[in-house]
Amino acid sequence: MLTEALTAALQHREMLHLLTLVFALASTSAVAAPPALEVTVEGRPIVVFERRRDGCGRYDTPDAPARAVRRADGSVALFATHFDNRALRGPALHDVRPDCAITFAGAEHPDPARFSDRSWIVSLWTGDGRTVHAIVHNEHQGHRHDGQCPTRRYRDCWFNALTAAVSTDGARRFVPAGTPPSLVAALPYTAAELRGQHAGYFNPTGIVAHENALYMLAFTEARGVQRRGNCLLRTTEIGDPSAWRAWNGAGFAVRFANPYVQRFTDDAARSAHVCAPVGVGRLQWPVTALVRHAPSGLFLAVMQGAPHRPEASEPRPGIYIATSPDLLAWSEPALVMPAIGHGRYTCGDPRPVAYPSLLDSASEDRSFATVGKAADLFLTRFNVPACRIDGDRDLVRIPLRITARMQVR
Repeated sequence: MLTEALTAALQHREMLHLLTLVFALASTSAVAAPPALEVTVEGRPIVVFERRRDGCGRYDTPDAPARAVRRADGSVALFATHFDNRALRGPALHDVRPDCAITFAGAEHPDPARFSDRSWIVSLWTGDGRTVHAIVHNEHQGHRHDGQCPTRRYRDCWFNALTAAVSTDGARRFVPAGTPPSLVAALPYTAAELRGQHAGYFNPTGIVAHENALYMLAFTEARGVQRRGNCLLRTTEIGDPSAWRAWNGAGFAVRFANPYVQRFTDDAARSAHVCAPVGVGRLQWPVTALVRHAPSGLFLAVMQGAPHRPEASEPRPGIYIATSPDLLAWSEPALVMPAIGHGRYTCGDPRPVAYPSLLDSASEDRSFATVGKAADLFLTRFNVPACRIDGDRDLVRIPLRITARMQVR
């Protein structure tokens, strides 16, 4: 006879399977499926890091979504970093202060085959608070290197890949994971083959656990055989950068290739090494945060943008969320708060924001990959002196309330 706990677990799993079916059916119909969670603003912005007051150097400014880990001693390391990767540290998520020590930096190597030019720590995961794994947004900025960029324009020669780093001292110092180039994900094209456009896999989300594996999303533009959208990546070996696999539309069968090792002569061969984006039409912009809502078991994605469709009920630029029971089928996006991105800012507008993420100070997860009934929306807020976007920016957090539209038992 099944125990009461096992019965409850099976009922919960059946409900999630039902939600998966509902979302999948909605994604093929003209009827919009709203998020199963409602996220509402509960307070005013609170400054976490003020560039003019707290900055330790020219490149100490929030330039990526906020991520955090709880160390083995219970303290917290919060990263919202530039390519000189520094942390904010303290006894709790709401009580962190700048630490000027650089924990990690790319080698600024001119050879794109090294996958180590300028590097941002963007994803964190730890099981014990001592060994901390990081996924790194690595930009080869060809315009900075002689002979790498005929136009000398940043975006024309921006070649992006995801690499891995690891810390064995609780996020005090990171080093490349495994054997360099520690490659997690790259397009099956060399930098020279992609000149004239920014290309690659960008800005991974946080890492979440689901069905005995770890998952994250990463954004990519349409380049060559790769379609534009958010790629879902999975691993069961977090310590091995090469173990990540991407969704191909039917399963996690995409093994990423190093284009400087595995040479391609045609697009048919390349097609096996690119992802099939998930949530097409729903995850309309780069997902900058991915967490699990612990009370319901649903996944929650955070994005920033403005709806593309003129018939959208909320055609305002802002911070949006979408929900999913399985990371594959996603709801329509719903507005959390209006906000102007730094790419849409014009003089006289409210201060623009970027890099939204979601962290719950009460999360029991060491990587803050879960949220409960309340959380904080972390944002980079630009101060726009003289109406200019530059490095003068602050990290702020805004209290939120999260409630379920449907009860999942």
